[in-house]
Amino acid sequence: MKTSLSALLLSLITLMAMAQDEPKSQFGKDFLHVWTVSMKNAIDVAEAMPEEYYGYKPADTTKTFGDQIGHIGFTCDYLSKGFVEGEWGEYKDPDTSEMSKAEVVAYLKEKMDLATARIKSMTDEQANETIEAFAGRKLKRYVTVLFIQDHLTNHRAKANLYIRLKGIKPPAYAFFN
Repeated sequence: MKTSLSALLLSLITLMAMAQDEPKSQFGKDFLHVWTVSMKNAIDVAEAMPEEYYGYKPADTTKTFGDQIGHIGFTCDYLSKGFVEGEWGEYKDPDTSEMSKAEVVAYLKEKMDLATARIKSMTDEQANETIEAFAGRKLKRYVTVLFIQDHLTNHRAKANLYIRLKGIKPPAYAFFN
């Protein structure tokens, strides 16, 4: 009897933990797969570039590869904190020049996980709330999250191009995996 009760209690705790990890809004539920795949694609690009090329930049006016990856992580965190939570901190991209590839990839993953948690935390009411975005433009909060994903895609594409410029085959784009 004790074993059955313990198993039932463990099952209930597991279900409650899983439920807490589920997005709270319909937008979050609908968007989570797209966001997760986009994050995986960004991580794949970050991992595809050999460490010795993390300082590579194709022109003096561009970011290094490492800085592109750091910028993706930073802005996912920064923009989600601002748009979802309304907390705008200091805008300061990380300096990846002293970081190893493993440290940059870990930073990317950590910041994307923070953004994911914020996206999951939005309720339907919050997702549909109109907020002020850049330049005074009024947008629904969920649209600003779409902007975050678009921004991630923009910089992932740039990083992907750096890989090609080094003669390395980039990772395959994967949406339906």
